[in-house]
Amino acid sequence: MDKEARYLTVHSSYCGIFSDEDLATCLCHFDFEREKEQYTAAHLQVHGASPALEALNRDSDARRTLDKLHFPVGGKRFRPSLEDIIEFLVAERLAEAKQGYDKVLEAGRERFQIKQLRAAMRRHPEVVEEFFREQGR
Repeated sequence: MDKEARYLTVHSSYCGIFSDEDLATCLCHFDFEREKEQYTAAHLQVHGASPALEALNRDSDARRTLDKLHFPVGGKRFRPSLEDIIEFLVAERLAEAKQGYDKVLEAGRERFQIKQLRAAMRRHPEVVEEFFREQGR
C-alpha cells in the first residue's frame, strides 16, 4: 500500500530479456526497487563486455562488470512500462510481433501512464492547482 494506505503500489519488479528458454543467458534486465538508496529505483542492467568500462576500472575496489552498473531509466514515477520493453524487442528485431500488437501496446501504455500521472498528481497537488490556474480553470 502507498503511504496513505489507499492504493496498491509496486515495491519491486524485474523484467529480464534472455536469449535462451532456460533463462541462463541474460541480455539485460529492467528493475524497479522502491527502497534502494545506493542507486536509482528504476534502472537497466546490461550483460556483456565493455572495454571502455574495463579501462575505467583502475583499482581493485572499482572493478565492476557492465552488468553491475545501474543505468537510470526515469525514476520511481516515470519508469519504462512493460509495453515499452515489448516495443523495444520488436523495434530491435529481437522478437516478432503479432498483427495489431501496436494498438494493444498503446492501450496498455496509456493505462500505465494515466495511473502514474494520477499518482504524481496526488503527491504534488500544488502543481495541479498551478496548472489549472495557468489554464484559466
